[in-house]
Amino acid sequence: MEAPFFSIVIPTRNRYETLYHTIKTVLEQDFDSFELIVSDNSDLGYPGAEDLMNKIPAGQNINYIRPPLVLSMSDHWEFAVSKCVGEFIIIFGDDDGLVTGALTKIHDIIAQTHAKLVSWARVEYSWPDRLPVELANEIVIPYKANNGIMEAKDYIKKVVRYVGDYRYLPMFYNAAVNRSLVQLLKDRTGRVFSARSPDIYTGYAFAWLLQNYISVGYPLSINGVSSKSNGAAHYTNDNMGKADFVKLNQTSSIKWPVLLPEMYTGYLGIIEPFIQLSVYFPELKSYISRKGIYKILLKNLEATSKEDFDDKIKIILDSAKQDKKFHQWVSSYMEKEVCKYIPEKLSGLSKRIGFRGSHLRLDASRLGLSNVYDVSVFVGNLFGDLKECNYNEKAKPGLIKRIKKAAAFVLRGV
Repeated sequence: MEAPFFSIVIPTRNRYETLYHTIKTVLEQDFDSFELIVSDNSDLGYPGAEDLMNKIPAGQNINYIRPPLVLSMSDHWEFAVSKCVGEFIIIFGDDDGLVTGALTKIHDIIAQTHAKLVSWARVEYSWPDRLPVELANEIVIPYKANNGIMEAKDYIKKVVRYVGDYRYLPMFYNAAVNRSLVQLLKDRTGRVFSARSPDIYTGYAFAWLLQNYISVGYPLSINGVSSKSNGAAHYTNDNMGKADFVKLNQTSSIKWPVLLPEMYTGYLGIIEPFIQLSVYFPELKSYISRKGIYKILLKNLEATSKEDFDDKIKIILDSAKQDKKFHQWVSSYMEKEVCKYIPEKLSGLSKRIGFRGSHLRLDASRLGLSNVYDVSVFVGNLFGDLKECNYNEKAKPGLIKRIKKAAAFVLRGV
């Protein structure tokens, strides 16, 4: 039997409320050569997944698997990817999805360019149950993303220095990756995923291995955030969600880098996988210094409360104690910069609607969209059939006029 063109992997753990809609975004694609692997890392006896699988009609190219025991996120992804047989691999979470028509467009671009990897922009979608409530139902659509060849070294530097958006790295969450490139990474480092943030790790790794990669400016997938997402758990200080993530990581061979304070912030989630990758590719160590990392961390330190902020400051100071000189520098820098807690003020969604920077923000509830599949269809219709560009040329922004015209019609009708 001929291997499918795509292997699409959906790892899941103890959250089936959103999984059905995520699966539907794959099964209703207009491209048939794929296998869908649903890898269930849930606690034994947790209800939902097998019942859900039984409701899906037979003959849908779905392979439901379970690891032999509950694993950390990165170890679970390692297990799931090992089961893939397709030529190109895509991974996304159980509250994410593909935009309608995405597989056909990705296949066509690969056929045009013969690329080993194609990455794309993605929509950000907050499910109705997301907390805090000010963030629920928000759709964020990029319209100035790059089309063409991205230079990896320059963009990696921008990301680690916090002046580039990590979401445009060619990571599994928004890229189709040839199996040969995945195997090359494994051959060079011993495994595919070697960081606590496996998605961002692969973005750096594949970019570095390729040096140049193809970027598609219009969104082909949706990054969903629900109440049970790992990132949301840290953002809202969900202690149960955070504890589960920490507990499973303790069972993994992947250890936190000694150069970094061990805690969660947006920037540490971005820099940790970079530090882990630099162990295998020492050339990357010149991209940013430890002082540079701490400066960015302190300048962008998020906290859910004054107590949470003070706890994080203590962790940062404690992490520097092994190096007396560096600890003195951190203490002096914090005094000079006057690091203090500033509560984040979130405005209501209605005040954020419209074009902001390089993104269009919409209220999903006003558009009658209540899940990631609804958003998949909406975004597919919004962009429609687009004239292809030459992806073998240097990347440049596109779609600005097209998306503004389309959005104008949408906003008038809301």
